[in-house]
Amino acid sequence: MNSNFVFILSALALMALVVVVVVWSLLRSRSVSGHKHDQANTQVYRQQLLDLEKEHAQGVITAAAFELTRAELLGRMLEDTAQADAGVAAPSPRAVVSAVVLAVLLPVAAMSSYLWLGQPQGLDPQMTAAQAQQQPDLQAMADSLAQKLQTDSNDPERWVMLGRTYRALNQFDKALPAYQKALALKADDEIALEHSEILALLRGGDFSGEPWAVIRAVLAKNPRHFNGLGLAGSASYAEGDYKQAVQYWQQARSQLKENDEELKALDIALSSAREKAGEPAVVSKTPATAAATVSRAVLSGRVSIDPSVKAQVAPTDIVFVYATPTDGQRMPLAIVRKTADQLPFDFVLDDSTAMNPANKLSSQTNVMLKVRISKSGDAMTRPGDWTGLLENVAVGSRNLKLVVNQEAR
Repeated sequence: MNSNFVFILSALALMALVVVVVVWSLLRSRSVSGHKHDQANTQVYRQQLLDLEKEHAQGVITAAAFELTRAELLGRMLEDTAQADAGVAAPSPRAVVSAVVLAVLLPVAAMSSYLWLGQPQGLDPQMTAAQAQQQPDLQAMADSLAQKLQTDSNDPERWVMLGRTYRALNQFDKALPAYQKALALKADDEIALEHSEILALLRGGDFSGEPWAVIRAVLAKNPRHFNGLGLAGSASYAEGDYKQAVQYWQQARSQLKENDEELKALDIALSSAREKAGEPAVVSKTPATAAATVSRAVLSGRVSIDPSVKAQVAPTDIVFVYATPTDGQRMPLAIVRKTADQLPFDFVLDDSTAMNPANKLSSQTNVMLKVRISKSGDAMTRPGDWTGLLENVAVGSRNLKLVVNQEAR
């Protein structure tokens, strides 16, 4: 049964129960017979008050309905105990009016409160889907921009925008030529640095060669170039030169104010690099210190290749073993790189193998564990690569078995 339908039925049933209880309490006939009968009536009203308080405590009726009904019961109790007439009395006009008002008021008030404070659109699957589609469709934006650039390819800013859009989609193989087009039209250090980072990402975090050359050239012109220092720190960290990474990132941090958005990520990166370099931790004024003290998370196991696939793989092919978030992001949290002639081999992924120290394995609870054999050596999956996958792996798992057994399409 549809969960929304169950919710609506439950709400209506609960509302009807509250109305019945309240109206029944108001319209209930009273017998009056001297002093003894007055005492009996008083006991009945007290019991009704206790029942009402119990229902309110359990959340069956709202605070407003509770106060209104309680006042009505107390008023009736005073009226009845003041009478000495014998026989059975019909419900008073006041009780009838109150019952009618409450029978209408309670459902209206409940529905109005939900419409005002709740989210009734959440009951509509089509509305929920429409809200999900309100997020920017980056792929459609990229396709539209790429089509426009086919007829007007001389705008470097549009090429940069296309590159950044592809980068946000983790489509680094498409982002790289877009940045190359932009650089051909306009020499710019920021664009050159972004291009270098994309190139390194395609190589699985390898900054050697052109990426490092660009970074050094930018810093030679401006030693305090913020993005240049940041990328130099990332390149040093990727190469295992943690002391150099600390120096670069510390120079970048010195340019930030305590309320800058980049500060938290940079402090996490610095803490990680200092730990790897064996340097003492520095107490930060930001909440990043707590995040940096997260204990090391590890994934370990053995990678092997299916015998039916072995003939399709050359000894020099590059093997990437990496973990990605379960939400679909393709940027690796941790990665190791080997060659196919080493298969089968044992692997260990932890925060020391992070591509970005601000986005580490220890930040996740569960991950996707993947292996890919690449003939091109690029980090992006291409047709003809061979892969293996373990889904929803708990961080901290050991003795995992990862098998290369599927061809990428």
